Amino acid sequence: MQLRQFQHLVALADQGSFGRAAQAVHLSQPALSRSIESLEESLQARLVDRAYGSVRFTQAGELVLARARELLADAQQIARDVLQLEGLAIGSLAVGFGPFAAGTLGRAALSLMTQRHPQLQMRMEVADTATLCERLHRRELDLFVADTRDLTKQQPGLKLARLPNLPVSFFVRPKHPLLKLRPQPVRLEKLMDHPVAGPRLPAEVALQFDRLAPRGDRGVFNVTCDDTGTLRHLALTAGAVILAPVAPVPSHPGHDTDTLVPLPVAGLERMQTHYSLVTLAARTPSPAAAAYTRLVTELMSPGGQAGGR
Repeated sequence: MQLRQFQHLVALADQGSFGRAAQAVHLSQPALSRSIESLEESLQARLVDRAYGSVRFTQAGELVLARARELLADAQQIARDVLQLEGLAIGSLAVGFGPFAAGTLGRAALSLMTQRHPQLQMRMEVADTATLCERLHRRELDLFVADTRDLTKQQPGLKLARLPNLPVSFFVRPKHPLLKLRPQPVRLEKLMDHPVAGPRLPAEVALQFDRLAPRGDRGVFNVTCDDTGTLRHLALTAGAVILAPVAPVPSHPGHDTDTLVPLPVAGLERMQTHYSLVTLAARTPSPAAAAYTRLVTELMSPGGQAGGR
């Protein structure tokens, strides 16, 4: 068995015919057919059922195809890693963030990584934890940072590195009517006289809020949005009370809670994030992923420079 035979098998699956697959890998159709047949002989198993006039993979073929994709991804990873050893001058990095983590940490980390490695190709995605897990398993992400309370303690195939907790608070615009009630914490029923907005919450956190809701006609939150910039806009323009983490460095310019004022709420003064940095357990981190992990740890440490340098 050779890696190029697996490449030919994957091309056949992706293109759907021997003719198109041959063109995609720059072979003649007979040469591609011989390559697949040779692979079948090596494995002593029929991989493609040719009796239907179209490409149909046998059960053994589906198994080999899945493993072939993994092998090719690993081969690409080897090539990437070798290139990235050259001071990260070339290469790529794909990272994911949950909605909360994106606003408090993602932007700062992306900015610093760009400053330190200006030639590195980077992509940042924002999604819920379940979606980030799927993309990590498909190797569309190198790592992600998100609230991991919804993940089981024995999550197969994942490695979770807990990050320091950040305080979470309600925020309002300056001169909001609720600020007149300070310095005493605002009662939840008073809070709910106004629009209350926040992202999708981990299941256990959402359940806690449901239990605390003093009204039967609605939950604590009547607006749900995963975009922290939009939440800030709602606070500034619609008088909404929003839930957001406190930035690691309060003076970080451009943070989503800039110009907003924290609003203590009775019984909810000690809310915290539960961030983890998540990677595939069986995947050796690339130099870029390792550098990014160090940077995130630096930002989350006491005195971390989230505002950049």
